[in-house]
This record gives sequence, structure tokens and C-alpha cells, in this order.
Amino acid sequence: MPVPDAPPIDRRLARFEVFGRLREWIEDGQLEPGEVIRDMTLAAALGVSRTPVREALQMLEQHGLVETHPGRLTRVTETSVEDVGRVYAPLAVLEVLAAQLGTPAAGPADVDELRRHNQDLLAASRADDPAAAREADRRFHGVLLRLADNPYLTAAIERLLVHTRRLEALYFRGSTPGRQSHADHERIIFAVAAGDAAAAGETTRLNFQRYWIPSGHNRPDAHDA
Repeated sequence: MPVPDAPPIDRRLARFEVFGRLREWIEDGQLEPGEVIRDMTLAAALGVSRTPVREALQMLEQHGLVETHPGRLTRVTETSVEDVGRVYAPLAVLEVLAAQLGTPAAGPADVDELRRHNQDLLAASRADDPAAAREADRRFHGVLLRLADNPYLTAAIERLLVHTRRLEALYFRGSTPGRQSHADHERIIFAVAAGDAAAAGETTRLNFQRYWIPSGHNRPDAHDA
């Protein structure tokens, strides 16, 4: 198991630091689906004992990113392109709810923030930088999630976003974000500025439908948000 270069970890926060590091490696594909994870190797590479590594692996298992077979092995969970629809279908419903709940709380500064993130998305799309475009997209929708002010909704969305980042890294590495998402976001901004929660939710639903097709047959070239 090749371990990426990593700075030393603060032992006082070891469990959470290891969890974050491993999650990042799984999300960006450095630790690939099916890859066996050895706690001793990780502990040596990260400069910590095996205890925080094992605790971090338990947390990752709860998030569905690793699977443990006691007495045998621990490995990164497998995934497939079919998982795109399985993840994005519920995520779309939750993001619609975030837009509906967040819109009434949005003020002028929040609308300006949405515009900035959307301009970043457009600039990244023009520069053919999918990673930057996806990050701008997450920040855009994150504004409405913050305004929704519902910790349970935030927790549910964050749990799914862990998997969307991984799927994007595995299946959409070479795709160029479509500018249609920028247009979708402009309509969302218009609805938010007008205080129209229903319209903001409906446009968000259409935006997230780009990730998946209800029949369950997903097209990587349809991913453009």
C-alpha cells in the first residue's frame, strides 16, 4: 500500500487528523477502491501509534468509505459509475430543501456571495479546470446550506458529499464542467434575491439532475455542475 507523503500529525488530535487525511486520500483516489489498508504502515508513515489509526478507520467505516473484515483485512470500499445516481438522487432532494429553507434568510451580502462563487465557477469552466469548478459549485450551494441553519440537514449533506467527491475523482477526472451550471445558478440567485423559495428549490433540483438520470443509467458527460 503506497502512502502519499504527509506532514507529521499533532498527536493530541491524532484520531481526527488521521481520519481527515485518509478521507482526503480516498476522496481524491490516491487510495483506490479495493485497496488494502494496513494500520501499521499508516501509523509509521503518519508518525502516530496504531490506536488513532484504528479509531480513524472505524470512523471511515461508519461513513461507508472502508470495510473491515476482522482478523483478515481492511480495505477501501468498491464503487462504480452506477453509484452516481444512488448518491446524487438523495443529495438533490436535500440540496433542494437547503435552498428552500435558506432563501428566506438570505440578505444582500449572501446574494453577493452567491454571485462571487458563480463567477468563480464560470472562470474555472472557461479555464478548463474541472476541480476548481466543482469547488466553486460546492461553495455556491454551501451558502444556502449555511443559511438553512439546520445541523441535521448539514450533517446529512456532508455525509453524501464525501461520496460525491470520490465519485467525481474516479469517474469525471477529464470532464470539463459545463457552463449550463453557471446559467442554472444565475436563476437560483435571481430566485433567492426575490425571496422566492419555491423557485430557488425547483432550479436547484434541475441543476442537480445533471448528475444523474432517473432511469439509473448515468452518463459521465452529463456531469457539469
